[in-house]
This record gives sequence, C-alpha cells and structure tokens, in this order.
Amino acid sequence: MNPATQTIPRKRWTRVLLCLLGLYIINFIDRNNLGFAVIGGMNRDLGIGTAASGLAGGLFFLGYTILQVPSGILVEKYDANRLIMLLAIAWGVVAMATGLVRNGAELLILRFLLGVIDGGVWTMILVVLARWFPENERSTSNGVWLLCLPLSFIIMGPLSGVLLSHFDWRMLFVLQGLPAVVLGVVYYLTAASRPQEAAWLSREERDYILAGQQKPGKKASAQDYKNAILNPQVLLMSAVYGFWLIGATGMFMWIPAIVKTLSGAGITYTSYVSTLPYIAAMVGLLVAGRISDKTMHKNRVVAIVLLGFGVFLLLSVLAHNYLLSLAFLVLSGTFLFAAHAPFWAIAAENFPPQLRGSAMGMISLLGNLGAFVGPYTVGYINEKTGSFSSGMLLLVASLGIAAVLATRIRMIGIAQQFEAQLYEKSGEA
Repeated sequence: MNPATQTIPRKRWTRVLLCLLGLYIINFIDRNNLGFAVIGGMNRDLGIGTAASGLAGGLFFLGYTILQVPSGILVEKYDANRLIMLLAIAWGVVAMATGLVRNGAELLILRFLLGVIDGGVWTMILVVLARWFPENERSTSNGVWLLCLPLSFIIMGPLSGVLLSHFDWRMLFVLQGLPAVVLGVVYYLTAASRPQEAAWLSREERDYILAGQQKPGKKASAQDYKNAILNPQVLLMSAVYGFWLIGATGMFMWIPAIVKTLSGAGITYTSYVSTLPYIAAMVGLLVAGRISDKTMHKNRVVAIVLLGFGVFLLLSVLAHNYLLSLAFLVLSGTFLFAAHAPFWAIAAENFPPQLRGSAMGMISLLGNLGAFVGPYTVGYINEKTGSFSSGMLLLVASLGIAAVLATRIRMIGIAQQFEAQLYEKSGEA
C-alpha cells in the first residue's frame, strides 16, 4: 500500500481472500488429482489407456465452459455467497462419487459433470474480488487469491502420495472431495458478497473500497450482454487464454507422469518432486501482481510471462540430463500461473460492473476450450510415440502464440465506451 492508504484497515485482505483461497485450493485439488489417480492404478483397474485418461482430463474443461457466461450474469443478480456455497457442495459430492466409478464411461461422465459445476465458481469469485479491491490493488489481490493454484498442487502432491501409500485411488477421490462440502458452508457463514453487506467492515475501509470502484451505472439489457461477450477485445482475450491454457493444463495434468518417467522413481518421490514447479509458481504470481499494479502495463506483463513460460518449458524438453530437465521444468513453473493476476485485472477493468461478469465468463468459456485440447493431446501423443517430448513441443508453440496475441490487448477505453452506450440508451448521455 502507498503512504496515503497505509492507515486504511485491511480486513478485506484477510476476511475475503482467506475464505476464497481455502475454498479454491480444494477446488483445484479435486479437478487435478486425476494425474495421481493414473499413477495410482486407475487406468489398470478401469481398463483404459493414457489417451482415455487424458480425455477425462480434457472433458472436465469442456463441461467447465457451460456455466461461464450464465454464472457471470447470475452473480450480478443474486447472492454470490449462496451461489458459491451451493456449487461447492455439489462439486464435493461429484468429486467423491468419482471414487466409485466402475468403468471408463462413468469416469468420463463424472469428470464432465464436475467441470459443469466448477465452471460457475471461477467467474463468480473473480467478480466478487473485483467488488472488494480497487483498481490499484486488483492485480495484487488477484495474485494473492491465485496462490490457491500452486498451493493446491503443493498440498496435493505429498497428500496424494501419502493417501496412495495407505489407500487406493478410489479413496483418494473420496477423501479429497469431502472438504469442499465443509468449506462451502464455512464460506457462506463467514464472508460477504459485497462491501456494503459486511457488518464487520469499518466505515473507513468501506468508503475506501467503494471510492476506488467503477460506479454500477444503468441496468444492462440482453443486447448489452451480447455486445459485451462479442466485443473484439473479449474475443482477443479469449484467444490468448485458450492458447495459454493449452500449454498450462497440458503441463500440470501430466507433471507427475513426466517426473516419474524422467526419474524412474516411485510414487512417493514423484509426488514430492512434482511440487517443485508449484513452489516456484507462488513467487511468480506475487511478483507479476505487484509489477502489474506498480507499472499499470498489465498487457505487457502478461505477454512477458507467457513468453518466459514457453522458453523454459522448451528448454526442459531439449535438455537430455534428468536434473537439468527438471531444473528447467521448475523454472517454467515460475511463469505457470503468473499471468492470471494481471490478465483478470485487465478483464475486470475493461468493462463496467454490470457487464463485467458476462465478459469474464465469455473469456473463460472460450479459453477453456484450449484446456480441453492440452491434456488429451499430450496423452494421445505419448500413447503413439512413447514419449512426452513431442506433446510438450505443442504446448510450447501454443504459449508462443498466446504471448504474441497478448501484446494486442487494449488497456483503456472499453469500459467508458460501454458506459456511454448504456447512458445513451436511457436518454441520460
């Protein structure tokens, strides 16, 4: 915080961020523990190959697209806390049910359903954070919340290793799905959807938050939502997100298997080594968020981060020594999630509040089509060639395309343009 704001109370950083951080750690564990189930014998027990398990990972993201735009609209109209709680309970139940599947078809159905449920949570949380943090804090607050991404993998690796050493892959799904139900209820009881609704917030802090927000403006119509989701900048950011997620999800879906293949070690060693890229990712998230808020060149930060991600991932493929390859893989982890902090701050700032959720939902919807492609393609190429290297080169190329496109993202003017249109229609321009 700068000297002018150092005296402002900071409950928004703990009461809001900690609740959402814990909730989404569980969310990310539940969606990404499939890779550990694979090395725990799931494919053998269900009689499926790596392409099928890769398809299960990709189907999650296909289902994930369904509620993106609707959730962005619903969160502006209804109680966000209640919606998030209901979705958290639902995803916990489906995650636990995955441990009961009897064949590959049931696995595919439940993974798709888990994606549908989880798809509403991401956009809702991004909108809630945009309400709680003014523009000069938005990348930093996004970065703090998004620590849930690397933290989930840091926790998931050793935890999955321990669970698999004492139980089977079925209990892995059950025991890691249960906390979502509990934390969903805890979040509802302790947090608040907006600063205006938080009885625990001081007047000074509430005034500071609201003073740094865009004004709600006029009520949006169906045509306004259509204009927002089809805006060229939304489509551009969707393309950036899609190519970026091809690289990111393709990497973290298969990190345990890649480490195990390179080292030839057992599950326990693999589970611990697999956390190293995510420890590096925590540093990258916080640094990228702070740099973005200080320089306000968020699009440039996104492009540089994606380029760095691709370069180090490429070096990890080209290196023929296990330790050197692992070192580059860890360094690529520094950039794995870092672009999220400035990227979603751009999305929040580029649209007036009443259209923010629908625009971010559309970006997430189209972008996650790339998340479907990444895991399946890497699994398919590995099955055909017996090596992860060719699949990883595809991920590198996708990250390079995303970095180039990110340089074209506009930083100013869009929100004002939409706000003017809303007022013009109401006759108050």
